[in-house]
Amino acid sequence: MKTEVVVWLVRDTLRVSDNPALQRACQIAQSKESKLVALACLEPRRWAGKQFGLPRIGDHWARFRAQSIFKLRKEMEALDAGLWLSAKEPIHAINWIHQQYSVAAVVCDDPVATEERLEIARLESDGYLTCRVYVDDLFRPEQLPFKLDKLPATFSGFRKLIEATPNLSPDRPINTLPTGSWIVQPWEDPIEWHKALDIPLYCNKEVPLLGGSEAAYQHWNAYLDARALSHYKETRNEFYGPMQSSHLSAWLSHGCISPRKIWWDTLHYEEKVESNESTYWLRFELLWREYFRWYSRNTDRTLFRKTGPRNRLLETDQNHCRFDMWKRGQTGCDIVDAAIRELNYTGWISNRARQLVASHLIYEFDLDWRLGAAYFESQLVDYDVASNWGNWAYIAGLGPDPRGGRIFNLNNQANRYDPKGFYRNRWLS
Repeated sequence: MKTEVVVWLVRDTLRVSDNPALQRACQIAQSKESKLVALACLEPRRWAGKQFGLPRIGDHWARFRAQSIFKLRKEMEALDAGLWLSAKEPIHAINWIHQQYSVAAVVCDDPVATEERLEIARLESDGYLTCRVYVDDLFRPEQLPFKLDKLPATFSGFRKLIEATPNLSPDRPINTLPTGSWIVQPWEDPIEWHKALDIPLYCNKEVPLLGGSEAAYQHWNAYLDARALSHYKETRNEFYGPMQSSHLSAWLSHGCISPRKIWWDTLHYEEKVESNESTYWLRFELLWREYFRWYSRNTDRTLFRKTGPRNRLLETDQNHCRFDMWKRGQTGCDIVDAAIRELNYTGWISNRARQLVASHLIYEFDLDWRLGAAYFESQLVDYDVASNWGNWAYIAGLGPDPRGGRIFNLNNQANRYDPKGFYRNRWLS
């Protein structure tokens, strides 16, 4: 008789602390007296795939993901647990496990986009019992003051409903500890993972982006200790500086730190240190992230079509020459070129810089907005599907923007946020 196992399918939740999916997997395994297998997959659809001729992932993202997996495995091993790593698609890796063991259930985070939803549907069509858990959302569906199919059409409507609901707060972070019996990984680690671990880190980045929960907590605690949260709203649009914004996006997108922890830490900061518009504004930005997650779930495939969820056609094209100039930072617009070159070197640019280069691609170069979204996907260390594609659709006026698009005066923006040209000189010299 085969040994029964419960599989925790690890996606973008590369942490032990405050991980409801891990907690649920342990609970199911204990109730069934089964062993538990934690499985992270380097899905070929992304690691080897392309879109618009661009790789789905780049070196910055791959290195950070590989480091985060390495750190998660160390965390698990410290708790007498383990983490399996496969280069196969989840369905193929789990089918192999099922040949050796009896898979009682597959526990995973609730998908926010089409490909992940289809992966789970494939598992279910092959007869696997799946348990979807809301892991990296601020709120569970039953907490929301509206039905999911009635998601407000704009972020403003979403935020106002959330903030007007009495006693609505994210769940407090839980102290997740793996429990139960574990099985040692029966195969060698994928060569793709070892190669990604060896990718060098760009050393001149103001905030070294090292994967894993330990690095996430170290940076977040240093940010709070420096009282940078108290000026977050005033400085978050600046192009450079280690404390001008929270720099949490990479750790959030890879699931190294929980958004609920950040939310509750800001409330604790307000109680113990200072409460002002800036301390609130970080939660405001977490609500933006939350909105895009639910928006992505609702719009599904339409988020990725040229006409976007609003089914509106822009007179743009996919001209190779103009796109090549844009992605190499050779457009002739100094603030755009500086930002693209920083992106290419480091895998990160500020939120304001992302808006400016998107506006340039769509409204100055008249290019298909999806080219920009795909390029960001291939370059950003903090890429996550909902925020990336949702924001690009927003700028293009094809998403939840009530104004029908965001066109920026690039020279005015450069002079406002880089008045002495330090940022442009750094990346253009």
